[in-house]
Amino acid sequence: MILSGLKYSRFIGEPREWSIVGRDENYAYFGNMNLLVGKNASGKSRTLNVIREIANLLAGRINIKQVISPSGHYELIFKNESYSYKYAFAFKDRIVTEEVLSYNDKVILDRNRKIFIDTPKPEVLSGIGDSELAVALFDAQDKPYFPDLVLWGQSLRNHMFANQVEKNRLVKDCTQATEDPQDIEPVHTFFKGQQQFGNNFVSEIKTGMNELGYSISDINIRETTAGYSLFVEEDGEYAVSQRDMSQGMFRALSLFIMLCYARMTNLSLCMLIDDMGEGLDFDRSQMIIDMVIKKINNSNMQFFMTSNDRHVMNQISLKYWSVISRDHTKSIFYDYQNSKEIFDDFKYTGLNNFDFLATDFFREGFGLIDEEND
Repeated sequence: MILSGLKYSRFIGEPREWSIVGRDENYAYFGNMNLLVGKNASGKSRTLNVIREIANLLAGRINIKQVISPSGHYELIFKNESYSYKYAFAFKDRIVTEEVLSYNDKVILDRNRKIFIDTPKPEVLSGIGDSELAVALFDAQDKPYFPDLVLWGQSLRNHMFANQVEKNRLVKDCTQATEDPQDIEPVHTFFKGQQQFGNNFVSEIKTGMNELGYSISDINIRETTAGYSLFVEEDGEYAVSQRDMSQGMFRALSLFIMLCYARMTNLSLCMLIDDMGEGLDFDRSQMIIDMVIKKINNSNMQFFMTSNDRHVMNQISLKYWSVISRDHTKSIFYDYQNSKEIFDDFKYTGLNNFDFLATDFFREGFGLIDEEND
């Protein structure tokens, strides 16, 4: 299941009000692969933060008291091949004022009407706190009432290409996940994958690294005085710890570990990647993007990436783009679903993908060019 539609607003009625909307006040639409592009302060990183906040709320890691704004309104669409959810909730002064969930257009939760799943269950809703979401509730057997949404929230992972913290962090126990379940923790994930799938898991990661031009003959975990670390053997001659790897090598290695594990376990995964391609040279950034697209299309995985890198933009097809334009209090999303004709027309310009953003073609297409010529 993936997040396929989003509308959002916060600090409603205040000078710092901000919202995410699609073109013509519709949804911002997403697919398995999503590249968020836009000029500085358009809302790229903010959007990733909103998606992260939604995941935390649905997973029950936080409640409304812990979100950034005292007021907010969310409209979400989740889809897979056979069903869809529409979910809307709002709060004011950190008190939930609305919460409605539909499954294939049938209302299965309406907080104000006391509808809960198939029959009215006021006894369940009456016990919920004003700052808690009903979709994050668990029953007496500690099972979620709405497992699809809770599991999607739990599936979110962060992968910060420009951040050195991940590379320098070792773990005390490779058999246990880190305290923050949203972080990509490659040592623990590699341990799980190797335990479950053995040499097939390791071989798939090595193949990916070799295709990128890294001559990796082995990957393993070793205990050091500072904790457990990933090690790679290069050219069958010497071992390199994750702290001694180049930033680009470690970023690629940790990404392949997560992707291979998700594919082999058929894991539903939502991954946020800020500054995609940071630390990789031009050729490798192109190759890793092609490999990621191949692995996640038609899968349970979903990627949200941001980048200001011209080479990354030119490598990723426009059909995966969400162009964000800032208009006072709004971040307006132009995507293939709400602006298909404009996106398709751009191929006739003969320009690079980067120019789709740089020339503002995404706004009005050839209509904009005609106005400039006049």
